[in-house]
Amino acid sequence: MRNRRTRVVLVILMLVFSGIGVIACGSSTTSSLVGKWQPIDEEGYIEFFNNGKFEIQGGYEIISGTYEETGDNQITLTADGQNPEFAEENEQFTLEYSFSGNELILSDGETPVSFRRVD
Repeated sequence: MRNRRTRVVLVILMLVFSGIGVIACGSSTTSSLVGKWQPIDEEGYIEFFNNGKFEIQGGYEIISGTYEETGDNQITLTADGQNPEFAEENEQFTLEYSFSGNELILSDGETPVSFRRVD
């Protein structure tokens, strides 16, 4: 059931950046993830901060929370519950991440989503 929830989160993420919804991700230490990332050819952004917090904006929705690197090329996102339509408080999602050139690729292990750094 955990993989199904993660997959739903990624689908929501893709829809958000197509103008329909929102979701989140990040890292807790100074890392290559820190910064603002925009999905390729879509509106919105994901921003990872040095203090371990993240913010995702897509359309008119914003999701925020904390993130931490939980393994090799894995991050766990914990929603703060400020936007209950998309994420319950303390709900967690683990995603894989990688870099290709100047792109960040987030994946649930099956569905990759590419972002380009904007700051």
